[in-house]
Amino acid sequence: MKKIALFFCLCSAQVFAQNTLKFANIGSFKTQSGKAINQCKLGYRTFGTLNAEKNNAILFPTWFGGKSQNLVGNAGTMIDTTRFYLILVDALGNGVSSSPSNTAAFPDITIRDMVNAEYALVTKHLQIKHLHAVMGISMGGMQTFEWLVAYPDFMEKAIPIVGTPKQSYYDILLWKTEWNIIEQAGKNTLARQNAMRQVAGVHNLNLATADFYLRTEKTEEAYQKLKKAGDDYVKNNNPENWICQIKAMLSQDIYRTSGKTLAEMPDYIKAKVLVIAALRDEMVNPQAAISFSKALNTNYLELTSDCGHLATGCESDKIKKAIAEFL
Repeated sequence: MKKIALFFCLCSAQVFAQNTLKFANIGSFKTQSGKAINQCKLGYRTFGTLNAEKNNAILFPTWFGGKSQNLVGNAGTMIDTTRFYLILVDALGNGVSSSPSNTAAFPDITIRDMVNAEYALVTKHLQIKHLHAVMGISMGGMQTFEWLVAYPDFMEKAIPIVGTPKQSYYDILLWKTEWNIIEQAGKNTLARQNAMRQVAGVHNLNLATADFYLRTEKTEEAYQKLKKAGDDYVKNNNPENWICQIKAMLSQDIYRTSGKTLAEMPDYIKAKVLVIAALRDEMVNPQAAISFSKALNTNYLELTSDCGHLATGCESDKIKKAIAEFL
């Protein structure tokens, strides 16, 4: 693995003003299961200017449960939109794009389905035939890995950030536990919504390390903050959408979807890759991403703080410099 030099100085100020949410209707979308999402729609936001050659676009899909509006601040500090045309896209199942909460008979989907829908958005709706880069955080990083094998010639560069090419045992344990908590609430809508309170505890437990919480939180505030987190999860997350995206993550395995082994990936993947992994990540295990990076001798950035999955925030300056240099 080639470690990214971190001495790059980003000299130009970044211009990043929030744009409005737009929707693209990509018609009847056939999923990997063979079932269709009728009148499939994707939410997206764009920033910067697409150049005449249409070769400066960067696609940035959402993380698990996230929406494009949540990405505005993150992506805005990572990407120089005076140079690049940034497309933030709401992944299928997040409640903005087609999802169980807004689409009748919504089928189970996969990470590849998310990527295929995004490909339709880019090529058919935005009329872009080649991307400069695809990048994403967490489930957005999973989509980035899937983009590499689904459309290996379609982008110049890819930056999966705290994502994985394949779920580990630990990842499956976490996602299936959250799914089970909701299912055990039964079919009552209110009960399933309230189950999100318990999901909040499990999810936040894995977002960072014990050391991080000991360093940053006060014991006497624990119950108050747990209640607030539970209230926020009930208010902001639809349990059916949550399960939908969990099922998609559980299916994540680029070696299965591509039919290629790790040893075959160096000849199959065409884009230059910067893998960003958090060594103490307890939500998305980093080992599969690290093994991928070693096998392909990709550019690699290691996050070493005790922030776990939240290292993208704790070590944001390091990430920004590495991305600016890589792009």
